[in-house]
Amino acid sequence: MNALRLGASPRFLLVVMAVCGLSFTARAAEEDALLALWKQHTATPDDHEAVVKACQDFSAAHAADPLLPMVRGLEAWHRLRAGRRGEALQIFAADLAAPPGPVTDGARRVAQGWMTRGDRDQAAAALQVHYKKQVAYPKTLDQLPVDGRPPLSDRFGKPWNYKLTGFGKVPGFVDQKYSLQSVVLGDASDFKGALALPYATRIVAVPQQVIAAPGNTQAVKFTVAGSPAVVGVGQAAGDLYLAFVGAKLLVVCDYTHWKILPRP
Repeated sequence: MNALRLGASPRFLLVVMAVCGLSFTARAAEEDALLALWKQHTATPDDHEAVVKACQDFSAAHAADPLLPMVRGLEAWHRLRAGRRGEALQIFAADLAAPPGPVTDGARRVAQGWMTRGDRDQAAAALQVHYKKQVAYPKTLDQLPVDGRPPLSDRFGKPWNYKLTGFGKVPGFVDQKYSLQSVVLGDASDFKGALALPYATRIVAVPQQVIAAPGNTQAVKFTVAGSPAVVGVGQAAGDLYLAFVGAKLLVVCDYTHWKILPRP
């Protein structure tokens, strides 16, 4: 930097600035390419193999793009819907260990959601084994045998919301039926149920305005279910998480899906 200040020629400075500009451009989000990928996904949500390939092509062509975690999450969902659960969970497991950052933290939220659902399937299987032996479900999960016991907490570090529910109006059978949910995921805790949801339909936020936020960051004013909410980049309001504010688009997610919204 001292050399630049003390005697660099204007032409040399222009060359340096041009090189730096190229570097910054390479690291910027390729918003047009991402929008094209998103449009393909929304237009053909059931053409899983084609969208998986499109995600892979995007990743290969834009290896330094900061929104690659979002693209990987989209690819993982299509792998899930194509019946390639193991491959998808490998992607989500890698996202759990991603370094901190607004986009990677969003990817971690989505990954925690799907990995929690996978853990819930393990817990349900263990409960079924117990039922076959005892003809009843246990009062608490820690009554399951230690050998093969599923995790007693979800991927958010919170104990499962497990309770015996019985058959409502039929007395005396309370241990014949149960409810098992993640406190964070609620009624979206079941793997099959979450996978059956049309993509991103539960993200109902409508962006109204991009505003400046402390620390030279940005925030977005949303309308969520008729109520206003201001969410900064890397922050959440309820299930809604704002991962990215670009020149043309916003990227948000919940614990299940990603969504691209137009910048207001």
